[in-house]
Amino acid sequence: MNDITTNALNTFTKNLKFLEENHKPIFEKISLLNQLIDEGHYSEHYALEYKEEGYFDILELSSNEFLYKSNSLEAAERMVDAIDFKRTGAVFKAQKYVFASEEQAERIDKSELSFHNSLWATIKIINYVSQYATPETFMNRVHKIIFLGIGLGLHLLKIAEKLNPQVIFIKEKNLETFRLSLFVTDYAELAQGRFLHFSLTDDDNEERENFLAFLNRGNNYNLHLKHIPFTMDYQLDLQRLQSHVLSQSYINYGYSAMLFRFVSSPRYLARGYSFLNVNKVYTDNIFTNKPVLLLFSGPSTSKNIDWIVENRDRFIIVSALSTCRLLKRFGITPDIIIHIDPGENTSLLFEELDSDYFKNSTILLASNVDEATLQRFDRAHVHFIEQGTFYKKGFGRFSAPSVGEYTYGLFLIMGATEIFMLGVDLALNPDTMQSHGDFHPFQVTGEHNEHSASLDPNASITYVKGNLCETIPTLSAYKISIEQVAIFTEMLKREYHHVHNLSNGAYLEGCDPLRFSDYDWKGLPVLDRDYLREGIEKFFISIGSDDFNEGDKGQISYQIKEAKKLEKIIKQHQKKKFAHADAYLQTLAKLSWDLSDMEYKTRSDLAQVYYEYFSIVMSYIFDLFNTKDLPNFNKHVTNIDALLVKQLLKMSQVYISKLEAYLK
Repeated sequence: MNDITTNALNTFTKNLKFLEENHKPIFEKISLLNQLIDEGHYSEHYALEYKEEGYFDILELSSNEFLYKSNSLEAAERMVDAIDFKRTGAVFKAQKYVFASEEQAERIDKSELSFHNSLWATIKIINYVSQYATPETFMNRVHKIIFLGIGLGLHLLKIAEKLNPQVIFIKEKNLETFRLSLFVTDYAELAQGRFLHFSLTDDDNEERENFLAFLNRGNNYNLHLKHIPFTMDYQLDLQRLQSHVLSQSYINYGYSAMLFRFVSSPRYLARGYSFLNVNKVYTDNIFTNKPVLLLFSGPSTSKNIDWIVENRDRFIIVSALSTCRLLKRFGITPDIIIHIDPGENTSLLFEELDSDYFKNSTILLASNVDEATLQRFDRAHVHFIEQGTFYKKGFGRFSAPSVGEYTYGLFLIMGATEIFMLGVDLALNPDTMQSHGDFHPFQVTGEHNEHSASLDPNASITYVKGNLCETIPTLSAYKISIEQVAIFTEMLKREYHHVHNLSNGAYLEGCDPLRFSDYDWKGLPVLDRDYLREGIEKFFISIGSDDFNEGDKGQISYQIKEAKKLEKIIKQHQKKKFAHADAYLQTLAKLSWDLSDMEYKTRSDLAQVYYEYFSIVMSYIFDLFNTKDLPNFNKHVTNIDALLVKQLLKMSQVYISKLEAYLK
């Protein structure tokens, strides 16, 4: 027994040294727990017990029950036996589920580039891989695995030896039981030739940060991961990890949206429309020291429409275009209307709205909105803001995932000092689970499935901190917008900005929660609308320019030149021959590095597109060649590379031809 105790203490000491050298935050958590236990400030709930049969178990002191309830070594063996290399069963996909028939794929492949069509340059590759790496096939190696709870960790090393992963994610909610595992499981040995990522007692944000670091490590193998739960109550943990996957920018705002933005943004600049300079912060203007009400289409706006009607004359009203149908129904015309969505289906937003409705409003548009939307407005009242590009030299750029946080950040720049926000819920109505208020044509109803970790990114519910309540249901896609608010707050908010969030939605960093009953609205004076509208238009004219000058053309010419360099790299790659699949994958990894400008030296817009693109297609290509007993490797190398090169050149050709047309 003394030898067993000595070995356990030696293992514990070795693990502490390993964690201190390689995983300092985990080491600090364990060290603090050790200190609290030693000083008597923490009463242990669990104890490590050695059974006469020759195995360790964890005893819960309050119930006097053992965690394993059987021989822990045999339980570990059963877990090892249960896991396999098949592409079904305990599989975790770190990509969106995609399906299209061959006929659909052909149609998508030959279609025009559009903002929302993320399959435009991926579906042919995805379908090719799906044809040969079917769910019934086996992987040669499981490159990445996820442990959901570990007990004493007795199964970790043996599963790692069986599956041979490069990267391991260990999720454990109970720090005390993890500490006990340090006495019996050698984590330094587990880490030999592998990367370990830990998530211990993390809150949602910490867990997401740690899990995304795991996904980014060896991200070419993110299509088929294996998850190994320790207990049966793991589904909610798995769903939360899946929601982190779906909240990534390359999934929600991917390569096609980015490419569409880059090729669309210069068209209005070349046609002499007014562009606003957002490269500086403005103060002491028409917005300063006046209450500015930002209205959007979240459920809170419809729910509080009576308050808006009663108090509309006390605010400068800034509204999303998508909110205008609701506002018109109640006789309200915004002073400023903002629209940033480049989608082609905006005609639905204009139902019941004629040109007279907009005649007294200033219109702010992102530079990549579609032509049909622009034609609805009087050119004299329209100003553009460059959306994520730098074509208007010296004028900066501004972008965000959705219009709510976009407008929040924009008006911090524009000099508004008293901001009130309503309808920037970034959450679902907790009663109906709907994403928007009345009159919004693109309503989503959230779904919560406790029994499946296969989530629809457009409807799957997750919970976040609420603005006026403890927690609120939201969608995975909204998390990026919530994070963007925090980024704008950190970058742009100053002491003189006072921001109040009236929405019953997600808590937004830097936006103080405010209930309607807690403010004296009658104390706000009635504003002179004519004076406001004249002042607003004068201000935007003063910070705008409609001149397409040589500097602007130089910016476009530079991007064309860099794009042609990337195209040359692709065509040089196209000539190469490969002796075997491993050589091809190594060359492909280098190609993705070169095209993506990983170090951001050239500031090429097309390189950014390729970075987002490779985040998707590399997982599929690498997965194909990780298929056990895959016949005709050389044929697949030839076929998949031809498909890839065609898509890469399709993107470069669209990009270059569009930009060259603007210069002509």
